[in-house]
Parts: sequence; structure tokens; C-alpha cells
Amino acid sequence: MIQVAAPEQCSGCRLCALACSFYNTGEREFSLAAASIRIDRVRGENSFSPQVLEDCTGCGTCVPYCEYGVLAEA
Repeated sequence: MIQVAAPEQCSGCRLCALACSFYNTGEREFSLAAASIRIDRVRGENSFSPQVLEDCTGCGTCVPYCEYGVLAEA
């Protein structure tokens, strides 16, 4: 299971979501809509809210792509 360990450190880069979509879709395409991770901007500020969705398989592919330590395997 993947968890959001340090949401305050999220830069909003979405590399985790892109890796998730690429490695977990049969088409091997980058698609934020197909990712099991959502990164939302908080109130228009330079602050972000990462969320792991229910359809996450827990494969952990996204974790090493997070340069800021936001995600962790539980």
C-alpha cells in the first residue's frame, strides 16, 4: 500500500502520477487521468495536496520518482 507520508513537501511536479500511469496501463502512455495518484493545487497557492486513490494497486512504482519524499510504501 502506498501512503502520503509528507504532503507538505509536495512540489506539484506530478512525476509520481506520470510514472503510475506509464507503468500501470497497457498502452505505456503518460496520462494524468489514468494515474492512481492525484495532485491538486491548494486554493490557488503554490501548495499541493497529493492523494492516493482507491484504485491504487500498491505496486510502489511511484515512490522512487518522488524526489521530495512525499510518498512511502506502508
